[in-house]
Amino acid sequence: MRPLEFEGSGAEYFKIWIVNVLLLICTMGLYYPWAKVRKQRYLYANSTFDGRNFEYHATGKQLFFGYLIAMTCFIIFLILQNISPLSGSIVLLLFFLATPWIIWRSLQFSTRMTSFSNVRLAFNGSLGPAYLNFLLLPFVLLLIVYVIPASAAVTLTMMDDISAAMIGGVVAVLALVVSILGIYFYAYLRKRNTSYVINGYRYGQGVFSVDLETKQYLKIILKTFGLAILSMIVVFAILAAVGSAVGVEDEFSAIQESMQESAKESIEDPDAAPPGPPPISGSFAILIGLVYFFIILVSLIVSAYSLTRQRTYSFANAKLDQNVSFVSTLKARSLAFVMVTNLFAIVLTLGLATPWATVRVLRLMLNNTLIDTDVDIDRYISQQQSEQSSLGEQIGDAFDVDIGIGL
Repeated sequence: MRPLEFEGSGAEYFKIWIVNVLLLICTMGLYYPWAKVRKQRYLYANSTFDGRNFEYHATGKQLFFGYLIAMTCFIIFLILQNISPLSGSIVLLLFFLATPWIIWRSLQFSTRMTSFSNVRLAFNGSLGPAYLNFLLLPFVLLLIVYVIPASAAVTLTMMDDISAAMIGGVVAVLALVVSILGIYFYAYLRKRNTSYVINGYRYGQGVFSVDLETKQYLKIILKTFGLAILSMIVVFAILAAVGSAVGVEDEFSAIQESMQESAKESIEDPDAAPPGPPPISGSFAILIGLVYFFIILVSLIVSAYSLTRQRTYSFANAKLDQNVSFVSTLKARSLAFVMVTNLFAIVLTLGLATPWATVRVLRLMLNNTLIDTDVDIDRYISQQQSEQSSLGEQIGDAFDVDIGIGL
């Protein structure tokens, strides 16, 4: 088992990043495609395995066409939204209908523009499954989670001959059923999306394959929810202790009384000037800040746990030509630490630490991506170089968006 490596540095990448930022400002964003190409070429060139590196072959001109279309559509949407909300809604609907095509086209373009050791990658997934995975199934999930409960709530409010106890029982049962269906369907959706992407990848003539199960994703999601609930309980306990120590409860009661008195005065004298906001002490403001801090902290920890568990499972079941296997050793604790410290560094430096944050995450990801092969890797790559098809070396202008499947 050998890991991938990243040989670049934050200082080197900072020079590219700061130039990109300045040119983006000077060109009012039009330089974005060329900025992305410069960024990708540096990051790819410094991502290596066994002394061989990746390469990014796209040009700014290729990306600019898709970028120009996206910006034009966005401007049209803003104009129509101000002129006619209905027209703006129609444009938004058309965008959602085109989303699977954009994702499919993006996967084709981004892989075709990527090579490893002079062998191009490709994506051969079909468009039909893309519409099923990225439009139809998410719409069904939306129906389960939002539309069904909303419809049931409207129906219950229209029934006059039903008791409050009966309504409570129906709501409890419905909430349980919707939660179970929603979580299971989300796990099924994650499994399908990941399988679709990995099974569509090609390395030269080599075929990636993966065999995933919904129940494994269901276990990961349930554990993620459990971790989130446990973390929030701990956070609320800490905040309650801090609040009690600094006497926030009395201040909160005073604020409630002030608001009630203001509301009473407004009712008695409607012509009176609206009351100003109640005063907030320094300790209360600090507590509010701690609430936001802990929410962000818990979100990052839970996200790190979910991503690493899904990554470990999908890598363990992925193969390349049934000869090359993959292992992810990325731990939630390590990823969460990097994410949290990166956030602090970016905030404290007003964004200037972004290049170092990017390099830290990429290095962590690559160093914890191990590749094992039952055949000699040099011979396998040489075979792919000789067998790789010359068809489709360039697929022209395309949208290029990032597809996140936890890899």
